[in-house]
Amino acid sequence: MLERAPYFRRMEALNLSGDAPWVGNLPVPMPLGVDEFVQQAGDGVVVDTRDELGFGAAHVPDALSLWPGGLSNFAGWFLPYDKPLLLVNQTDDPLPATRHLIRMGYDRLAGYLSGGVHAWVAAGRRSEAVELVTVQDLCRDLDAGEENWILDVRSAGELESHGRIANAHHIHLTQLPAHLEEVPRERKITIFCGSGRRSMIGASLLKRAGWGQVAVVLGGLAGWSSTTCPVEMDAYG
Repeated sequence: MLERAPYFRRMEALNLSGDAPWVGNLPVPMPLGVDEFVQQAGDGVVVDTRDELGFGAAHVPDALSLWPGGLSNFAGWFLPYDKPLLLVNQTDDPLPATRHLIRMGYDRLAGYLSGGVHAWVAAGRRSEAVELVTVQDLCRDLDAGEENWILDVRSAGELESHGRIANAHHIHLTQLPAHLEEVPRERKITIFCGSGRRSMIGASLLKRAGWGQVAVVLGGLAGWSSTTCPVEMDAYG
């Protein structure tokens, strides 16, 4: 059975009531200075819509990573409707992200960080980062005997069609919040998805929940060459 994102229930109710928030003029979130952004973020959720490389280099603490192309697919799984959302964008144009979120029923957009992460860092605010490793470097470390707790967040269909990484732990990205107890806190968690984008969502979820040692793998199975943790195909695959 196909997974059904929680936001579908919200959309059904809006469609039946005729109160869909995308009808009429598109609201434009207000630009917020760093201090005002901090105040608003205390009661809300910070959504960073930059790509995985930008988020990994530096981001507002406790921000959730949702790259622009992933908003439609993943925002409905991880964003609440009962809290204000604050945006961090690649540019000072909040409309692309706003359009996606409004169409999914997210109408509590409190504003966006004016000047982005550059303004945040320039103001002396603390930022966080996520370690980025290439798939080639990870394979080399594995074969050198380094212990890695690999979290594979791909779907079951991807595992079946493209293969599984031996000794990796599989939790589909959308199911990660419900299975956090399966991820050890005392180990470094290296997250794999096939490119790095979904992995960065997973990394941001773990960091928000208190995990300290998190890394994201850049690259997919095309570059996988580990002999100790090879790619394995299911018998029927």
